[in-house]
Amino acid sequence: MRDGIRHLLNQDDEIEVAGEAKDGEELLRKLEHTPVDVLILDIYLDAMEDLKTMNGFQLCRHIRTAYPQIKIVAHSVYDDADRVAGIINAGALGFVSKKSGFEELIRAIKAVNTGQKFICVETSGRLKNLNQFLLGIESNLRGKEELFSQREREVLELLAQGKSSREIAEQLFITERTVESHRKNMIEKGQVKNTVELIAYASALGLVKK
Repeated sequence: MRDGIRHLLNQDDEIEVAGEAKDGEELLRKLEHTPVDVLILDIYLDAMEDLKTMNGFQLCRHIRTAYPQIKIVAHSVYDDADRVAGIINAGALGFVSKKSGFEELIRAIKAVNTGQKFICVETSGRLKNLNQFLLGIESNLRGKEELFSQREREVLELLAQGKSSREIAEQLFITERTVESHRKNMIEKGQVKNTVELIAYASALGLVKK
């Protein structure tokens, strides 16, 4: 994927590729001595096996704090409303789905370089309140198919508060079995391994407060 992107960018006379990095650690080292105007950041969250390692959302926040002059275009195969809102709220100016063509990535780079926000057509067409979000009227995006349902979010918030399945069931007037079903569904949707990773992932997206 990186080879394809580099080849594409090199075809545009208005763009100069300053460098590339295979992971967050290498990226931060290179940013110390490499001037960058626009950064394409892959926000793919791996299994988060090491929770001490910054995920794409945390990395975005760090870069925006340490290098506020850098404009960030997030690039990911995961383009649901929660993830897109999460990375924009973390400081990215643009988002391009990997399902989009490379031409969209070029458009995004040029747009954010002038300070404009950019959401690719592939993703924007599936969001209900994109204009309100980009204008700052609403802090979260709503998709036609949101990552977590309202009930799942309620369970998630209580899990993040450290409540047990029994306590959650009592508070929401549902069975423990239903709570466990919601927990399992969210773990699968978030593509994480367990509840600890689910809460860390949800916190990175801004869905819960730890």
